[in-house]
Amino acid sequence: MSPNSPLEILALTTLLRESLLRADHEAAYLLNPNDPGLVETLKALSAETASKPPGPGRKPIVSHANHVLCGLELANRALEGEQGVYESADWNRAWTLESVSDSEWRALAGRLESQSMRLISQVGEPRAWSEIMLTGAFAVAAHAAYHLGSIRQMTLDVAAP
Repeated sequence: MSPNSPLEILALTTLLRESLLRADHEAAYLLNPNDPGLVETLKALSAETASKPPGPGRKPIVSHANHVLCGLELANRALEGEQGVYESADWNRAWTLESVSDSEWRALAGRLESQSMRLISQVGEPRAWSEIMLTGAFAVAAHAAYHLGSIRQMTLDVAAP
């Protein structure tokens, strides 16, 4: 366990903020400058679009959003000191949500935003980081960026005539 270095934490919060919320307008690392991150991208979609599968046998956008939300909730619980969070996680359950109403979609996007903000805030708190904790936190940013790319491509598929 080592204390967090300001440089590591700055890099981590930058990547989390960019992939989950929005890229900085001057410097971006995963997205183009000022591009919307996952939360803003999802908020711009309708529940109907989010619930439409991009093809036969493929999961809709809402499934990806719910999967990322579950991961963020687990990361927050782990950073708060809860033990065994990942070992007891049911990742299959995260993929079962396939359709939402307008109000359910807004609620899901709102939870994603609040969990994202909570994670970014928690990462900045003084703590002793183990290698696995720090690597896992960086992986959240990469994981969100991966799903953001998938969702952007799926949006093109479900919007096509």
